[in-house]
Parts: sequence; structure tokens; C-alpha cells
Amino acid sequence: MMKRPVRFAALVLAISTATVSAAAVFVMKKEAERDAFAIRELNRKIAAEQQRISELRAEWGALDNPQRLQALVDRHADVLRLKPIEGKQIATVRDVAAAIRENRKGGEE
Repeated sequence: MMKRPVRFAALVLAISTATVSAAAVFVMKKEAERDAFAIRELNRKIAAEQQRISELRAEWGALDNPQRLQALVDRHADVLRLKPIEGKQIATVRDVAAAIRENRKGGEE
């Protein structure tokens, strides 16, 4: 006669376990869908940024073209008054540091 309460308890336990398991699976599925959406959105943003970087590199290549730069220098020569660099203008780091020290000494007097 004790078999019925045991069976009933086992049935309730099985149903409860199945319900909790189903709820857990549902929650995990929703979290996975949310994460998948977030990943798709990030991938979309990454692709857009990569496209923008590609566009900027192409634009930089066009702007940095030596022929274009020379044409600008020639067109604005009266304003820029640029001259070719001379060898005496090139200095080492040591020369620059010495000039800075010398300049500081001159300012202290």
C-alpha cells in the first residue's frame, strides 16, 4: 500500500526535474541567441571599420603621392618659399641635445 505515495513522489520529482530542465534549456537558448546577435553586431562593426581603414589607406596613398605633392609645392612656391635640404641641416641626436643645453644656458644668464 505504500507503493502509491512513493510512485506519486517519484512522478512529482520527475515532472519537477523535467520542468526545471526545460526552463534551464529555454534560458540558455535565449542567452545563446542574445550572444549570437551581439557577435553578429560586432562582426558587422569590425567589417565596417576594416572598410573605413581601407578607404583611408587609399585616400592617404592618393594624398601622399610625390607627384601631387610636388605640384602643390610648385603652385604655392611663392607662399611656402621652400628650398632643397642641405647637408649641414642634418644633425644627430647628440647635436640636438647639445644645442638644447646651450640654449638653456643662454637663457639663465
